[in-house]
Amino acid sequence: MNRNVGLTELIRETLPEWAVPAFEFIALLGDELVAVGVLALVTGVDAYRRTDREEDCLVPDRTAFVLAVVLGGLALTLILKTVFGLSRPPSSLQAIPRSGEGFPSGHAMAATVLWGALAVWSAYSTRRRRLAGAALVIGLVAFSRLALGVHYFVDVLASIGFGIVYLFLAAWVTNREPVRAFAGSAMLGGLAVVVTGGTGEGWIAFGGCVGAATGWWASTRPRIQEWWLAVIQ
Repeated sequence: MNRNVGLTELIRETLPEWAVPAFEFIALLGDELVAVGVLALVTGVDAYRRTDREEDCLVPDRTAFVLAVVLGGLALTLILKTVFGLSRPPSSLQAIPRSGEGFPSGHAMAATVLWGALAVWSAYSTRRRRLAGAALVIGLVAFSRLALGVHYFVDVLASIGFGIVYLFLAAWVTNREPVRAFAGSAMLGGLAVVVTGGTGEGWIAFGGCVGAATGWWASTRPRIQEWWLAVIQ
């Protein structure tokens, strides 16, 4: 499968080398560890703001759904990369050495799933601003992967498409219910272990999905709620 349409070469030849660190920084917005950190921050903030004792959980269903969907999306990214198994651009084109599979782009898909989910389902700011911000971030991350020479244009374009379709299907299949979303996330995590042949990355994806589901379930227990309310009040 020839994914090279010449755009990566053109960008690499045009951009000055001093811009490489800037694009490395931009790419962090699609890094999986950063995505997990953002999820932890959003979940923690929502839990801290929870002060109504009549609520039956520490984390709003909306936030729990986003948490489950994004972690499932990260597991799906690993599954797709393993299944396709397509190489990256040659090392001579890469500004920073990268090995492993190149399709789809993990950073571009992770950015689409994370910032897309927050744009659609979070309660911060207005929906229009969230969507505009998400589109900007996703576009920058996708371009950064081309600028660094570690992906072809087809890779990032397909990654964005995969991410959008995944978010749509996740909402449709689960009806945005956290229980269903976490069940689906755990299934994707388990599939990641199987598809990768039990590699460390596969087990990390599985552990993240199951761990988040377990943590959310624990947050619905009355004793945990009472303890948390005592801490923040």
